[in-house]
Amino acid sequence: MQSSSDDKSASITVDMTSLASGGSCVGTIETPESLAGKKAFIPYAIPGERVTATVIQDKKSFVNAELLSIERASPDRIAASCPVFGRCGGCDLQHIELKAQRNLKAAMVADLLRIHGSIEASDGISLLAPDLPGFSYRRRMSFHINKKREFGLYRKNGRQIVELSHCPISTDTINGFLAENLELVKECAPEIETVTVEDHAGEVYLALEVHPRNSTALTTLLPKPAFKELERRVPNLQVNYRHRAVYRPGETVVNAPPVGHFSQNNELANAAMIEFLISHVTTPGVTDLYAGAGNISIPLAAAGHTVTAVEVDPALVAFGTSRVAQAGLSERVTFHTKSCEKWIEKNTADLTVVLDPPRGGALEVCQRLSPEISPYLLYVSCYPPTFARDVQVLHERGFRLKSVAVLDMFPQTYHSELIALIERA
Repeated sequence: MQSSSDDKSASITVDMTSLASGGSCVGTIETPESLAGKKAFIPYAIPGERVTATVIQDKKSFVNAELLSIERASPDRIAASCPVFGRCGGCDLQHIELKAQRNLKAAMVADLLRIHGSIEASDGISLLAPDLPGFSYRRRMSFHINKKREFGLYRKNGRQIVELSHCPISTDTINGFLAENLELVKECAPEIETVTVEDHAGEVYLALEVHPRNSTALTTLLPKPAFKELERRVPNLQVNYRHRAVYRPGETVVNAPPVGHFSQNNELANAAMIEFLISHVTTPGVTDLYAGAGNISIPLAAAGHTVTAVEVDPALVAFGTSRVAQAGLSERVTFHTKSCEKWIEKNTADLTVVLDPPRGGALEVCQRLSPEISPYLLYVSCYPPTFARDVQVLHERGFRLKSVAVLDMFPQTYHSELIALIERA
């Protein structure tokens, strides 16, 4: 076989087989003979296609390649609706028909569980809410801006900004804000580097993040005419320093959601997820780990359960506590401001445990959960690789994976949400 330096930039022919975590499509190289049989990861290809690509990185067991041409196209290939698709790093799959995207994601989850965990769900893998919209769903966007006043999203695998003034996966509220205020936002450069726009029930919440390297950015930003006009137009505006709010005009907003902190991004998909979770909780008490601002805890309490909610972010706990009080559920929801890893060391979970961890998963928590104490687990995951790892740990501790529902929380991207029912073996 030729050396990797000889094969780099070589033209290869590949039969594509499956979607990979990360957004690329994976296939087997047919030609040249020196690389035949090796796996190739190629963005913007589709399983079932035969493509020609250029090797850009040759590893021991696989290559990364760039798509050149399509010799045999998939019937699921469509024209992307966004003019910057392929350059912008926000979307991975706009070239694939939506139903096919969702089937590929479900297959990817099954492959990851089998390969990384050697585990299969006894009742199988299903798609939840398969008819959700594919666009205009994302209610939180973090845009970037530089000193040249370029505004948009980062290029795929880079830090260069792809300029845009409209994003088809964002809600109409966010795109309406951009249409009316983009020039004002640009005039706030170079003091700011990130612009987070959130849509809460059709109302815009805006966070401008000042450069952490510039200690005077806040004092030079506030007097700017453009910033003053944004203050007037957007009552729910704040300025952040590394995601910590340092300025809110007048401090007039009461019980406002903490902009830039975690919240589920797809309102309709989130509603489907909560309905699914409620229908599968049968015990009076529930421990909600990684509870955020009560996205799951509050609906469970409203359905009659008593919930122990554990969340490390004090801003989310404060907002969640205010929401619980407004809903009249303070006797049913108790928040603990602590990391779930620390909490589980000294506390006993309820019969039912809900886990909704960040991308890093819940390894330490899973290593402490007991099937005798908490026989019912509902694991919500946004990252299948760490989910597969954690399920393997739970399997070794005496749990079994009953079923997995794949929810397309993030259409047009390779990301998806998984909801797993796990119980005592």
